[in-house]
Amino acid sequence: MKVLITGMTGFAGGHLSQYLQGLEGVEVAGLDLASPDETFLKSFDGIAPEVHCCDLAEPGPLAKVVAEVEPDAVIHLAALAQVAGAWEQAASILETNIVCTQVLMQTLHEKAPEARVLIVSSSEVYGKIDQDRLPANEESVLRPNNPYSVSKVASEFVALQYHEAFGAEVVIARPFNHIGPRQVGNFVVPAFARQIAEMEAGLREQVLRVGNLESSRDFTDVRDVVRAYYLLLTRGQSGEAYNVASGNSYPISDILAMLLEMSSVHPVAENIPELMRPSDTPVVAGDSSKLKALGDWNPEISLEQSLRDTLDYWRQQVLLRQEGKK
Repeated sequence: MKVLITGMTGFAGGHLSQYLQGLEGVEVAGLDLASPDETFLKSFDGIAPEVHCCDLAEPGPLAKVVAEVEPDAVIHLAALAQVAGAWEQAASILETNIVCTQVLMQTLHEKAPEARVLIVSSSEVYGKIDQDRLPANEESVLRPNNPYSVSKVASEFVALQYHEAFGAEVVIARPFNHIGPRQVGNFVVPAFARQIAEMEAGLREQVLRVGNLESSRDFTDVRDVVRAYYLLLTRGQSGEAYNVASGNSYPISDILAMLLEMSSVHPVAENIPELMRPSDTPVVAGDSSKLKALGDWNPEISLEQSLRDTLDYWRQQVLLRQEGKK
């Protein structure tokens, strides 16, 4: 089976590529805006899969890649995945995420109509759910409350219209928060881990920049998440959506406490207003029973191990930065 991954060199894309390349009978290729960096290339034991540089918003170049790869399946990860800063980038997020999904689906309809497609959406589509209705399941009302979540709801329906109109094989994955080594950006766990690693190395004062520590999130290790993606790709029912979640929700304050227990630093937490979201969701928890009914899937990596691996990754990055300055 030939699998084409959009957004291959990103956090989830890199781990997914590793996992799929280790499966017998699976051939992997990818799409991304830029050439892969050293972190991506060095994450493979053997030769890294081919990454085609292509803008998903451009039908011509995309059609050439699809014609060359001839995929049996596509996993669509590429997106502007920004929640914290979504309001400042609202137009770009809406345009990019929705248009790219439409261009991809139309190109597949024309060039690879038999390809099975996994659209990676987000738990953000559920928005704020009353606590007495948690954990959220796939029947929960969609109440997107930020531009990113709106773009994901729209992307789901863009893909599903090809299922309804043309019979395209489309499955929707709704992952909840996933974490692990090689995650970067302003997401809460890597943001904490990076700051702690910099404090350990003496590169930052003992002040930790934080947002809302009272909100609670459902965390799953990315290496468990990508196993779920493959299960959905191969066994998910076309036209259906599936949550990918641990079923447990942890306060962000507990996540921070666990990371600090793994370190020798004792910083003061400083609340940064710009890290607070205008429409934050207090508690997030997901029910993945529908996914589990497809096969033998359960999260295997503990939250503690995920946090430790993430912190160790950032310790390594800080060390490499220091060595580069010598």
